[in-house]
Amino acid sequence: MTNTKHSEAVSNALQKRIRTFSRVEKVFYGAIILTAITMAISIIFLQSRNLQVQQQISELNSDINAQKTELNNAKQEVSELTQKSRVTEIANQAGLKAENATIAEVE
Repeated sequence: MTNTKHSEAVSNALQKRIRTFSRVEKVFYGAIILTAITMAISIIFLQSRNLQVQQQISELNSDINAQKTELNNAKQEVSELTQKSRVTEIANQAGLKAENATIAEVE
């Protein structure tokens, strides 16, 4: 019996030392934990979305560079095709008379 009383006394002493939380405190701490979890998930989502957007930007930049290269190649080809000497040569092959005053370079 002494042993039982002793264990009850120890149990009561521990319960007095360990404070139990009231319902309001439990709700408060639960809300804090829920907010922290929500913020962590939101941060992960935003980081993921940020990486996706950066990937799309990189793809668009590479597409733009490819289009610029294609445009420059087309401009170079137009420049080569519209040279005065080439136009004169084609006119001579077609049996036309080349008049230098009427031939102009096109840009």
